[in-house]
Order: sequence, then structure tokens, then C-alpha cells
Amino acid sequence: MAGLAVNNTPLVPSNITESRIANFMSSKTIFYRMGIHRGLWTLRHSGSPHVEISVYSVPDLKRITFQEAVSQTFQKVTQDERKYGPSWATHWFKIDITIPDAMFGKPVVFQWNMNNEGMVWSTDGVPLQGLTGGDGQERHEYIVTNTGISGNRHSFYIEAACNGMFGVGDGAFVPDPNRYFSIEKADLVVPDKEVQDLYFDLDIIRGIAYNTQDESPRAREAVWVINEVINEFILEDRKSITKCKKLTEDFLSVNNGQAKGQHQITAVGNCHIDTAWLWPYDETKRKIARSWSTQIDLMDRYPNYIFTGSQTQQYEWLSELYPALFEKIKRKEMMGQWEIIGGSWVEHDTNMPSGESLCRQMLLGQRYYQKHFNKRTKIFWLPDSFGYSSQLPQILKQSGCDYFFTQKLSWNNINKFPRSTFWWTGIDGTNILAHLTPAETYGASVTVAELTKCTKNHHDLEYSNESLLCYGHGDGGGGPTPAMLERLNRLKDVDGLPMVKPGSALDFFEGIEKNSRNLQAYNGELYLEFHRGTYTTQALVKYGNRKSEFLIRDVEILSTMATLLSRSTQSDVGTYIYPSNTLEWIWKLLCLNQFHDCLPGSAIGLAYKDVHKHHREIISATLSLRHQAQSAIIRLRSLSENTDTKSQQGLVVFNTLPWNRTEVIAVPRQETDWTGQQHNSDKHEYVLVKNVPGLGAAGYVAHTADIAAVDEEIGAKAYQDDDGGYFILENQNLKATFNHDGQLINLLDKKTPDRQLIPNGAKGNVLQLYEDVPVYWDAWDVEIYHLQKWKPIEGEASIKVVSEGPLKAELHFRQNISDKSSIEQTISLTCLSERLEFDNVVDWHEAHQFLKVEFVWDLVSDHATYEIQYGALRRPTHYNSTIDSAKFEVCGHKFADLSEANYGVALINNCKYGYATHGNTQRLSLLRSPKGPDENADMGQHKFKYAIYPHQGHFNSSDVAQQALEFNVPLSLRYAEDHEVRSGMVLEPLFQVEPSTQIILDTIKLAEDNDNGKILILRLYEAYGAQAHAILKSHLNIKQILISNILEDDTNDKLQRVDNTSSFKLTLKPFQILTLKVKLN
Repeated sequence: MAGLAVNNTPLVPSNITESRIANFMSSKTIFYRMGIHRGLWTLRHSGSPHVEISVYSVPDLKRITFQEAVSQTFQKVTQDERKYGPSWATHWFKIDITIPDAMFGKPVVFQWNMNNEGMVWSTDGVPLQGLTGGDGQERHEYIVTNTGISGNRHSFYIEAACNGMFGVGDGAFVPDPNRYFSIEKADLVVPDKEVQDLYFDLDIIRGIAYNTQDESPRAREAVWVINEVINEFILEDRKSITKCKKLTEDFLSVNNGQAKGQHQITAVGNCHIDTAWLWPYDETKRKIARSWSTQIDLMDRYPNYIFTGSQTQQYEWLSELYPALFEKIKRKEMMGQWEIIGGSWVEHDTNMPSGESLCRQMLLGQRYYQKHFNKRTKIFWLPDSFGYSSQLPQILKQSGCDYFFTQKLSWNNINKFPRSTFWWTGIDGTNILAHLTPAETYGASVTVAELTKCTKNHHDLEYSNESLLCYGHGDGGGGPTPAMLERLNRLKDVDGLPMVKPGSALDFFEGIEKNSRNLQAYNGELYLEFHRGTYTTQALVKYGNRKSEFLIRDVEILSTMATLLSRSTQSDVGTYIYPSNTLEWIWKLLCLNQFHDCLPGSAIGLAYKDVHKHHREIISATLSLRHQAQSAIIRLRSLSENTDTKSQQGLVVFNTLPWNRTEVIAVPRQETDWTGQQHNSDKHEYVLVKNVPGLGAAGYVAHTADIAAVDEEIGAKAYQDDDGGYFILENQNLKATFNHDGQLINLLDKKTPDRQLIPNGAKGNVLQLYEDVPVYWDAWDVEIYHLQKWKPIEGEASIKVVSEGPLKAELHFRQNISDKSSIEQTISLTCLSERLEFDNVVDWHEAHQFLKVEFVWDLVSDHATYEIQYGALRRPTHYNSTIDSAKFEVCGHKFADLSEANYGVALINNCKYGYATHGNTQRLSLLRSPKGPDENADMGQHKFKYAIYPHQGHFNSSDVAQQALEFNVPLSLRYAEDHEVRSGMVLEPLFQVEPSTQIILDTIKLAEDNDNGKILILRLYEAYGAQAHAILKSHLNIKQILISNILEDDTNDKLQRVDNTSSFKLTLKPFQILTLKVKLN
């Protein structure tokens, strides 16, 4: 056939062609001079007179402001003169540029690489963009000018941080304190636009060749096109470059045809910045500015580019430290290029924060957006947290969010999560529209492979033919690069690929809500089958979080009491003002430290110095505020009573739980002799206080009937049995028998005397040590095989009676865990208690060991019930399927309960979150000892408590939730004298819920906008999973009670009043969270 050319060269095997293409496209091979990378940049100049460098090295690892830096003396240096360090140090460079003659009329770019992070500043103190050294997430270029003028001078500063994008760690992420960095590149270059355009085209075509269907006609044509380009390519011949560009343009110009049948991808730029991880908070503040200033610059260069930024804490830091940059972001948001997203204060862990903490994350975040951007976000954005609580859908809906995004479940290491776009149903039945990007990353690079994954991995294509691609370097910040945006421009509509367009996350979610067809629902928690060790790692952080949460709760309730009492007491003396600003600061600090690498325990030691410091500040501040509120209440009540001064002493006891309590307490003052029955080892007297009013306070005067002796016959006892073999704790409710190792061998509930709770031959309170060597992620993971290798800790204890009763009976033992670690445990039972309590002090110095405690019960159930935020969740107690066995370690809050139909036992704790229940065996995870990224994680002394609570009935008809609250919220005591103490009611209950069996009133505070203290916020929840009816009572003069939401919005719904009283009808659905706005007259 005349006119057809004949290829007279041999057919090249496909693997050889692929290698040829790789060499041509690579920047790293020995054939670099023959490849395309050599031509991306031209006219390179370095050194004096065109590039002059001077430096100021900041002492003592300080991070100083721009104004402080530029006021220092800078020393001239050459590029290779010295190294810069150590780790976490900061060096400020002044760069003076003189444009060479060869660059006249051309765009001039400065290339800088120190293998670290840096920020370019203008000479007038405006952050311009970030710089990232090294390879992989590199960002080396800064545009000096778009049109060079020979001899013109340009100056700017670079703030260089002595850490890389991922800190200064090794392969296990453990930081090296002595990292030093060199200036590898400080050059002026000119981009060769034609060659760069060709390179980006080839990058796409290569993806089609090797990351789609290899044998498809389109993929094989792509291979041919690249091979032809290599054959034509002669860098010095511009006609050759034009021919090559014609080949790539022709290939990429073939589009998909009709759009309707194609998979539609919305690409949104993002920059995941871990608020702390392999770096401390102070470095994050600079990462935010580096990353976000870069995105502002890209928006100016790419007008269609849309970026989304989350975490309101990061916005607040930016506004405080970089106000000019924050104003730029606000302008870009108004223009539609910057999308605010997330809604929460930080991208927090959702397993361990309390229900109220999850609410405050949203309240703080959404109010910040409303204040600074005049809007709220509708999207909860949490791409990297380690599992998602099944109470989230309800909390999010009540916080103004209709949509939820993540990708983390793609990390499951046993079962593939079955959904991509679906309705996520919470434990109360609330649905929220959820999308897990099938690209399985929040740090995409806009490659053909990622676009292909969006269709290949999408589990719900028959219902929704759309997906979200979140692109941009992340974790350490950075965000999208020019190369990503160049690829995105080329990939909008290319034959053989999904269609992709830039857009906002909100556009995407509203699109799938409009276009999807009968989406499937997924019910319950989104359990991550990975990172299960995070429920236990960094135990002191868990303790600080739990203690802080309950102290803040105390402060808000008592401060509300004091505020209302102050208003009602007509006296200028003793005015009390609700500490709104201090409480907001405390909540922000607590929420910050619930970030998903802080609370879970997966950050470096330097980060935990901050976390521990913050928890100490919170605890100190809340204890002070609680004392002030209590003092105000005592003072105001003594003023209002006008009682005669008597010489007396006693207690004022505050109860912040919403039901009456009778308990054994230790008098705060030493060496009292009010009954003379029993003192502890610190000389504090044990006494019984009865009927402390819920959400109120009562006075107990010494040497009166208020504080009476306990009848020895019904008191608690600790003794050794007659043959000296076992040790027994006993009161009118329980009888517990222990062996010499402190292991529980018998437990009798005297209300059901025929039921022994420990099976024959089994034990409880068995301390166990497991070998804990995960596959890779040390602080994060405990693996399924750890259950195969463990040993009991026994044989060296010498248990003894330390308190015989009658108010409190105690046993004590010390046991070596190893030659480096030991545990001391005090087991106690009070005269009235139905709980058996275990108080522990552990000296812990292990490596890759996991300490647990195990109880075996004479119970049969195929499920256990675990407390989560404002509710409870059932999980299987068997390994029937891989989905069941993947939950070999799970997260719970204050309790885990194992119940038959008519009886159960709850395992309660005061600061732990890791549980496991298999068959009739319950375990509580106590301590881990990983060695990375914090090589000293958990080393040292730990104090914690757990308890056993046997109960009548199944969990659903028990009072386990109330018992767990009492274990975590002790009565608050004030020693008082003379006129400050009197018998009886000091403060009547602020509110009462009757009956208090299912509905728990958790939060009482002044509203954020409280009309001078006339508006209160109450948050209640149904705790057991059944519809509940009750009456909410109060002595306050209530105008009306509105049904509100977590954001404290007004609604048209209000509670029905009962017969013109201050009582109102309550009805809650199973696990419903109800926020009420109480308006006072």
C-alpha cells in the first residue's frame, strides 16, 4: 500500500521500553544529561555577585519574630561555609539578589535547598511562602520576579528551621537532637516553559501507560507517544521540542465524549497539618504560616485553584502570629478560593474525649468560624483520626454539620471497609452523609494512578458515580504544589480516565446528595482495625485528659451555682462573677491536647512536654476556680442565713452529680477525732456523710448526729480466714476472697447468695504481662498475635490487711513485675459500697511489654457493653468472623459491662480506655512501653484505679453508668468552722431529674450568650438505650426552657411545663443528647 511508512527497527519488548521511559523522566539516574529534567531550568547562577547570603543564628532554640530577627546583626557567609543546627534551632538568612544580564526580560526563580523547612519573608515582614527541602515533598522554588531587569536588586529573608517536614527522627520517628543542615542549593534559574509543559504532559501520559489497563489501546498508544517523544527530543533544538509537544497535545486532546457516564472527581487542595506529632506545637505554628502562605501564592497564579483548610486552633494561631496572612486568607475565602472546613477546634481523636469534649470541640470551632468568617461549615473533616465514635453523627448534626469526610479506614489491616459513599447511622439513629475517598489518601498528588483508584476502589458506584480527591502534601504541612496544579489542568477530560475538576468539598457533598441513588447505610462505630495501642500509650496523658474533663465539669456547675446565688443574694458583699473567659481558655487548651496524635500517644517526647504542661495548667486553674466558687457559695449562704457565730467545725460537701449520695470520705484536715472510729495512714479520719443533695451541697457538723459512728456489725471488714490461707474483704453487700498474690478467687453478692461470680478454678484481678512488638507502628499498634505470648505476674506478692474497718477495709500487696518494674495495690471496700476498688501505684520501666488486668466471670453472653460518649455500645465477645476478631482490643470510657439477662458485672476505671472481652473473660489495658516516636513513653510512676461492680439485671436495667460517674467524680469537700458550717442543706439541688434511672444531666453552664447570667445551658443524655420519660425540676424562677443544640441556637421547640411550676416534662429517645436553653426571669 503506497504511502504507508515501514518501521524497519526491531520491536522493543515492553519492559525495556518502560525502563527507557523511566530513565528519560528521572532526575536521579546516571543518564540525567540525556533526560528531560536537564532542560526544566536554564541559565543557572549561584554565588556572588548574583546571590549573596548573610545569616543570624538564633540562640537557645528560640523561635523569634520577624521584627526581632531583622534587628540582629547578620554575618555574610558563602553557600558551603558551614552547617546549621542543631535540631529545632532557627537560622535567619538574608538573601540579596542581583539579576544577571542573561536573565533580562525572563522570569527569575530562586532555588533553595537545605533539606529542612523554611519560610520566605518580604523585607517588610510579610510571610510569602514556605520552602521544603529534600526530595519527595520538595518545594525549592521562590519566584523573585516575572520579568528580570539586568542589575536590579531584590532582597528577602528565609527563616530556616532545623527540622525536616517530618521532624528530625529516624526510621522509628525517634528524634535525633543533633541534626545539622547544609545549604545544598542557592541558585538563580529561569524556567524553560516549553520543556516544563512537555514534562507535565509526559507525566500524565506515562500514568495512562502504566497505571490504567496496561493492554488497553489507550495505554499502548500512550507508550508509543512517549517513546516517539524520546526519539524526537533534542534539548538544544527548539523545533524538536515543538514536535514533541505536538505529539503530547494530540494525545491528551482526545476527551471522554459524553460526561454523563464517566466517573466524576472533584479535586480539592488541602494541607493536613498535624497540630503536633513529630514536632511540638510551636513548630506547628510556623508550619501553618509556611503552608498557607504558599497556597495564597498559588491562588494568585492559578485562579481556578480551590483550597480547603481545617482546624480553627490553627486559624487562631495564624491570626495572632501572622495577622497579615490571616487577612489574605479571609479575602480569598470571600472570593471562593479558600474553603473553611472541619468545624472542630482541632482534628481531634474521637475515641477517648468525653461526650462534652466532643461538643465543645464543635462549639469552639463553629463559633470561631461564625465570628471571623460570618459562616459555619457544614462538613466535618477528619481524615486521619484512629476510628470514629458512633455518637458522632448525632453530635455533628447538632453542630451544624451535614457531611462527614475521612479516609483513615483504608488503613484497616484485617478487613476492607465495605463503603465509600453512604449514610452513617449513629447509636441514636441519626444519619449523616459520609464519604471515604476511594483514592485512600488525603495527600494525593493528582496522578493518573490516583484517579484510577477513585473508580477501582469505589464501593458504591451503582449509587453514586462521584468521588472526592484531596490533594496536597500533608501531615507535616506543605499542601499542593505547582506540579499538582499543572497535572490537574491537563486531566480535566482525557479519554480513558475519570473526569476531574477543581472544586470545593461543599460542592462535592451537595452534588452527591443531589445526584446519588438510594445510598446504603452503615450502622455504628467506624472502628479502625489498626492503631489499637493508642487507647493505652502515654497513660499520663489519658489521666490528665480524664481528670481535666471532670474538673472543668465541676467548675462549670459550681460556678453556675455561685453566679445564681450571688444574683439572688441582695448584698454588695461577696458578688461572684462567672469566669467565662478563663473557662474558654481552659476548654481551648483541653481541646487542643485532644488532637489525634496527642491524646492517643503517638507524638514525640518534646510534644508531650507541652501536653503535660497544659494538663497541669488546666488542673491547677480548675482546682483554683472550683475553690473560688465553693468559697463564694459558703460565704453567700452564711451571709443570707445571718446565723449566730458558733464555735464548731465540720464539712461542707458538694455533689456535682444529679442524684443524692451517701459515702465514706476522708476528712481534709488531719488528726480530727469526730467519731474516732478509723483513720487512714495519713491521719485523715474516715467518716460517713449521708444524703448529699444532687447538684447541691450540705453541711455536716462534727460531734453531732450529722457525723455518726458506723455500727461495727454492718461495717466493712478485712481479715484472714481461719486457716491463714486467704484474705477476705466483706461488707453487707459483698464478700471477696483473695489469695496471697492479691488475685480474686471468690466474689459473693450477698443479694444473690447462691451465685458465685468467679468460676471454679478461675481467678480475677490477675495481672498479666504481654510481649508487645507490633509490625511497625510502635506507639500506635498492638497486634493480634500479642495475645499468644504472655505471663501472669504472681508468686512474689505478700498481701496483708492494712485497714480492718469498719468504715473502710483494705488489703495491700506489692508485686515485682520484672527486675525493673513493680506494682503496689490497695484493694478496698467501704461499709456501704457495692463496688470493690483497686488502687494502684506502678513503677514502670519496661520495653515492648503490655500490662493488663484480667477477670474471669461465671457469666455467659455473646456481647459486652462499653461506655462511649453519652451512651454505650455493644461489641461481640467471640471471634466468629474476622470482623469480630479484629476487635480484639477496643476503646471504652469509664466502664465495660458483661451481662446475662438478669445479672452482670461492670469493670470501671478512672483513666483507662483500652478493653478486651472474650467469652467470660474481661481485660483492662493498663500500661504499654513502646520506644518510638517517644523513646521514654510511659516510663516512671503511674497511679490509677479500677473497680468491680456486680449488679442485678442486665446492663440496660442497671445503674452502671451512675456508679461509673461516682467512681470518677468524688464528692468535693471543704473543711469549715464556725459560721461557715451548719447542719443540713447548704445549697438545694439546682436541677433534679426524676426518676434518675436513665437520663443523666451532665452539663450545666451559663450560655455563651447569657444575657447577664439569665440563660443557662443544660446537656442531658439517655444512657442505656431505651426511650425515657422524666420530670426536670428546679427551684429557679424559670421563664421557659427551649430545646437547643450543641451550638446553643434558639429553636421554636420548648419543654412542656407541669402545672405552672418550675417542673418540665422530658422525653428522650435511646442515647439521645438533649441540649436545653433555660431562660430565667
